[in-house]
Amino acid sequence: MSGFVALFDRGGGEYAPDDLRTMLSTISHRGPDGSGAWYDDGVALGHQQLQSTPESRFDDQPYRDGSLTVAGDVRLDNRAELFETLDITDERGQVPDSHLLLAAYRRWGTRCSEHLIGSFAFVIWDANDGVAFCARDRFGVKPFYVYPGDEVFAAASEMKALLALPFVSPAVDEVKIGDFLEGTFHDKERAYYQSLRRLPPAHATTVRTDSVDEWQYWDLDPTRTVTLESDAAYERRFRELFEQAVDCRLRSSGTVGTSLSGGLDSSSITVTTRELLSTQEPLHTFSNVYDEIPSADEREFIESVTTKPGFSPHYVFLDDVGLFEDREQMFDHYDLPPHDTMHHAIWERVKRADREGVDVLLEGALGDSATGYGLGLFAELLRTGRWRHLRRETRAMAEMLDVAPHRVLFHHAVKPLVPDAVRHVYSRFHGYGGVYEPDNPTLDPEFVDRVALQDRLRDAGDEGSVLRETARRRQRRSLLYGMIPASLETTDLAFAAFGLEPRYPFTDKRLVEFSLAMPPSQQLSDGWTRSIVRRSLSDILPEKIRTRQWKTDMSEAVENSLSLERADLERAIADPTELEPYLNTTELQAAFSRFPDEADTHDVRALFRMLSLTNWLETLGDVDSKTSHGPPVTPHG
Repeated sequence: MSGFVALFDRGGGEYAPDDLRTMLSTISHRGPDGSGAWYDDGVALGHQQLQSTPESRFDDQPYRDGSLTVAGDVRLDNRAELFETLDITDERGQVPDSHLLLAAYRRWGTRCSEHLIGSFAFVIWDANDGVAFCARDRFGVKPFYVYPGDEVFAAASEMKALLALPFVSPAVDEVKIGDFLEGTFHDKERAYYQSLRRLPPAHATTVRTDSVDEWQYWDLDPTRTVTLESDAAYERRFRELFEQAVDCRLRSSGTVGTSLSGGLDSSSITVTTRELLSTQEPLHTFSNVYDEIPSADEREFIESVTTKPGFSPHYVFLDDVGLFEDREQMFDHYDLPPHDTMHHAIWERVKRADREGVDVLLEGALGDSATGYGLGLFAELLRTGRWRHLRRETRAMAEMLDVAPHRVLFHHAVKPLVPDAVRHVYSRFHGYGGVYEPDNPTLDPEFVDRVALQDRLRDAGDEGSVLRETARRRQRRSLLYGMIPASLETTDLAFAAFGLEPRYPFTDKRLVEFSLAMPPSQQLSDGWTRSIVRRSLSDILPEKIRTRQWKTDMSEAVENSLSLERADLERAIADPTELEPYLNTTELQAAFSRFPDEADTHDVRALFRMLSLTNWLETLGDVDSKTSHGPPVTPHG
């Protein structure tokens, strides 16, 4: 991926040219192939270039065309359609995406993002209109951070670029820390600093000297349906869209590889990539494996793919890798505390891919939601009285899982229709703490009250009436869940550290919209979840993958990696000064005393988040000064 920065003097908050250069230097790792800066009266744009597509070697961002100037991290996947619609020719293959983007803006103005398919985060300065137009892709693949000052507006690919500005306060946002420690992700706007925010996925904004307007330019419609004549027709259409989603992400100026876990998502991408690649060179695959933790090792599934011709498999062993093995390098790049207990697996995988000379890595993220498990069909069948269909699917799944049918019926059909309020009362009556109680046992009660965490959990859990619940609405929620951009943002930092670009076929707008609109019975059929994937790729998916039922439980692997951080856990708990504003040190010590022999998942998650937060806070320096609530520093002239 590339990187961008932008500054806009909205009136009275002049910045120095050195400010832009400083911002660019903080994200120089994103641009090993060149750096550029452009200045005008009160506006400055900067770009760090990573050449990841054939056309990118002709890119010259910040790119200026008349009154328009653009800088961004942009990869467009509907180039052919845009060339035709915009009446542009590219006979020599020398039109980079930034040029195509400005042409789209000239045609459609601030509605241009509606016509773009791909991954993008960009700023366009329109001198004639005196406006900075910004947009981010639909799922947040490309990060977009903002300093929304009244006097100076600034934007960048990474928060560290904004924090390098002398007028941006580094005070941390306690509410965001509360969300992190609890593991809730419904807020897509908050950053980890009070002065910064994230432009949410599928949003655009215009910034003028006297106004800021922001809007959502795209959403998923759970009422839209696609009706085809047969199961085979759905399979053909899904296959076409999936191959298209993979193929357009193979456009690269370097070597393409795939992450391969042995699950349905990564395996589908890998076998389809191998089918589509014109080169006879073997496809590099990268897999995290374990020698000493059999419950987390998926080599039997991975090898069902890679033992076929055309693959060059690479194993990344994690048995002796702690959660923060490369602590110093990680937190040179992580300007946030990683929330994913397997973030180190991604880091090690990307590190290995870089060593093998791979430039682009296809990832399976969002696959679960994009294609849908179809489990919401159970509750929908019960709610709408389609008993025969419900009975058939319940029996089929029960037989496949070797469990009693009533267990499938209760868990997947009855339980989802119980209102939150009823579950809240039930949980309290049985002493479970309640639906809206924090899940982290080490949280300090005063901190929970201070950031109104329970109110935030209640707002996040308010999903409306269960009587309106449908399988499509359930899938839509999973597709738009805030954990997705949060995970993509952290992964972006890991890839940027090694100069690679991640690409995600399951974020393709065309594929996602079709998957949501097809009947839920295409997702759950004869007891098989994600049936459409299994059927449509049956000729290239190994049988072992196609008939795989559920994901591997990685809890033992996480506990192992956490145990390798025992010295740092002890150090943090022995001196919890930085944690006292947020955590109950007595409960924290109790959780640590139970680890690993008697610890449950709540303890493990709490200890991981504590250690992640501690490592991040240590990079900030004096925490007391950074958590002050004083006014930001005045912009210098």
